[in-house]
Amino acid sequence: MKVEAAANAALALSGIVKQYPGVRALDGVDLTVRPGEIHAVLGENGAGKSTLVGVAAGSVTPDEGRISLLGTSYPAMTPTVAREHGLALVYQTPALAPTLTISESMLVLLNESVRPSVAGAAEWSRKHFEKLGLRIDSRLRVADLTPREAHLVEIAAALANEPRVLVLDEPTEALGPDETEWLFGKVRSLVAAGGAVVYITHRMPEIREIADSMTVLRDGRVVGGGKVADFSDEQIIELIIGRSLETTFPGKPDLTGAETVFRFEKLTGTGFQDVDGSVRAGEIVGFAGVEGNGQRDVLRALAGLTRSQGAVYVAGKAVRLSGPSAAARHGIVFLSGDRLREAVFGDLGVRENIDALRLPDVSLARSVLVPRRERELVAPAAAALRIKAASLDTPVNTLSGGNQQKVLLARASLGAPKVLLVEDPTQGVDAGARLEIYRVLREIAARGTAVITLSTDAVELEGLCDRVLVFSRGRVRAELQAATLSEREITGAAVLSTEMSVEQPPPSHTRAGRPLLGGELQAAAMLALVVVVGGLTALSSPAFLSSLSLGQLFMATASLALVALAQLLVVMTGGIDMSVGSVVALSVVTVSFFAGGSPALFGVGVLCAAGAGAAIGLLNGLLVSKVAMPPVIATLVSSIGVLGLAQLLRPLPGGQAGDTLLSLLGTTLGGVPMVFVLAVVVGVLAHVVIRRTRAGRALRATGADALRAARMGVPTGRTRLLAYVIAGVLAACAGIAFYSQTGVGDASIGQSLTLTSVTAVVLGGASIFGGTGSALATLATALFLQTITSSLSFLSVSVAWQYWIQGILVIGAAVVPLVRTGDSRRKAGA
Repeated sequence: MKVEAAANAALALSGIVKQYPGVRALDGVDLTVRPGEIHAVLGENGAGKSTLVGVAAGSVTPDEGRISLLGTSYPAMTPTVAREHGLALVYQTPALAPTLTISESMLVLLNESVRPSVAGAAEWSRKHFEKLGLRIDSRLRVADLTPREAHLVEIAAALANEPRVLVLDEPTEALGPDETEWLFGKVRSLVAAGGAVVYITHRMPEIREIADSMTVLRDGRVVGGGKVADFSDEQIIELIIGRSLETTFPGKPDLTGAETVFRFEKLTGTGFQDVDGSVRAGEIVGFAGVEGNGQRDVLRALAGLTRSQGAVYVAGKAVRLSGPSAAARHGIVFLSGDRLREAVFGDLGVRENIDALRLPDVSLARSVLVPRRERELVAPAAAALRIKAASLDTPVNTLSGGNQQKVLLARASLGAPKVLLVEDPTQGVDAGARLEIYRVLREIAARGTAVITLSTDAVELEGLCDRVLVFSRGRVRAELQAATLSEREITGAAVLSTEMSVEQPPPSHTRAGRPLLGGELQAAAMLALVVVVGGLTALSSPAFLSSLSLGQLFMATASLALVALAQLLVVMTGGIDMSVGSVVALSVVTVSFFAGGSPALFGVGVLCAAGAGAAIGLLNGLLVSKVAMPPVIATLVSSIGVLGLAQLLRPLPGGQAGDTLLSLLGTTLGGVPMVFVLAVVVGVLAHVVIRRTRAGRALRATGADALRAARMGVPTGRTRLLAYVIAGVLAACAGIAFYSQTGVGDASIGQSLTLTSVTAVVLGGASIFGGTGSALATLATALFLQTITSSLSFLSVSVAWQYWIQGILVIGAAVVPLVRTGDSRRKAGA
């Protein structure tokens, strides 16, 4: 019967199981969606909805089960296969690489049958948006879009593929009423044409308006479903919740007459607007709502982690939350839900983590820590929370999630905060540890501390909190007092909300469209610096401009340029290649063994060197993409091995090139060495590939955000692997260029090119975090760096100063991305 249903279904998932460490996200889930049907998938946060549609779309690989799409069965999907066979998915968080333009994103997201040419992508996108009634400039970068615009772009891309099955994961969270109505119109048109829609939402009004049938998930299992019209709102909410209070919570105090300790009014920031609230001494107030509706943003704003406007009062005194340190000075302590990244010091022990807020009390003259004082302070707190650890010096990152949370609560308890903000207090915590955490939170509140806890578990909020503020689209939808505080009311207030989303301030839009070889301001700036430095050097030493001097300059630049281009490809994937200098040395040594014969024999040596470079790149790529080894470690290990091999082959310099070969290698074109011309040609080709080809878009998308790129259908693993292989070949070519300059095989040369190549890449405008970079700017920067080196020699600057200046440039290259990142964070906070 199931086989027949799958054959007649537009989409059928059978027996889907997905296990993550410590959690079974999907446990034997079945889902059948028929043509001409809008099928809603419902459930609480963490019920498995997004994992289920990820399985259907190929972004999540199931452990068990079968997928049937339009009558064809698949054991697993990939985003590209799903898209090409009629399924389109619009994610809750748009799967768009931030460094691509909108038109470039369309080229990645569209099927071959509808994909325009590269040259016509911008115009095609403009016409497509006009046809859909959207006003979006296709030349904008994705990073410059508002969340609303990004959602509309992804929806537009999905519709352009003319899908037979459209999956929408919380599609209206960032949309206003007009865009929501527009989307519903498109959905109805698709269904009227025989298509099928899977619609994930928490909002009851949308379910009633748009859905024909539904499936309800709870804790990774299907717990009910059927025709939407056969269920009342109360019945649907009960299916979604489906459980009674299973955990014993501490008793709640009588707060009559308690003073207000913490108050905020008209709090406004990114993702929320005009939020009011207060907490009395001894009170625990909960923040609730569907994930992404502003409650988490408000909590972090109250901790000083993000900028906000409005009034905040602690113990009746107005405070300014200019940052986390300012919040801490006013007695506000924040416990992040992302413990390992934002809260605990993972490699430090339990003792050092707990007393982090009381260091003056456990130190001598406020400077030297006294272990005995630490233990006297920490031991009772650890015992009270029953922290399970071998000793107080056990590293926190070796403890369970529950014990890590207890460590944080012990720290907060010793800090005697006036306000305690707790994000997801029992996330990843077992049932036994939850009891301890609930007890400690209530004890901290009983000391007069105002406690705010954010949780996605409505049962937890009902049992723990005295009041709950339910958020919807950046505003407080309801305030539930003790008399109305229940799991049903919390969930109902969230899913019955009809609030519109908070308007986000649009960023300053930056057009990223550019002609094939134009728009490279960084390259132009570097070439201008070359002219300035060269001109100033020539005024002091006219011999700098002699043909011999310029020829040597261009020869040296060719080697650096090729190594820098190799480094650029890897850096754009978000990695780094520490082995390029060693590959240069191995290449020089390899070709030196073929330099004593005919030019044809030397050609064989060139092929051997390039093959060795490709093999080393393949090894690096496999270690990074398959073994998941950090790039710096993987390439450093290979660098040591490759350099050792080069030194074994040539313990001493040798392999002198013959006169005929030297003459051939020194061939010029209009007075310019041929190797430099070839390096420029390689750079121009690299620029075209990066900017104008599918492989280039995959490279930029992978480096910008590998997860989003994978969801777009980009083969991120293969892209990284190919980048390292090509980088190995380019580094080997740099070694050949180096040999044409020296004419001798020497295993000791080339090592300085590793750091210099990174300098060239970063000064050329690439981000060391991946996703952006320019081959032309890298070429120009290589010429600039080599011009400086040559100029210093002509100006009789000592070797020591040459190293100093090169070191300053390296430091500058390291500081530039940090400054850029800090500036971006400040703008984001603003």
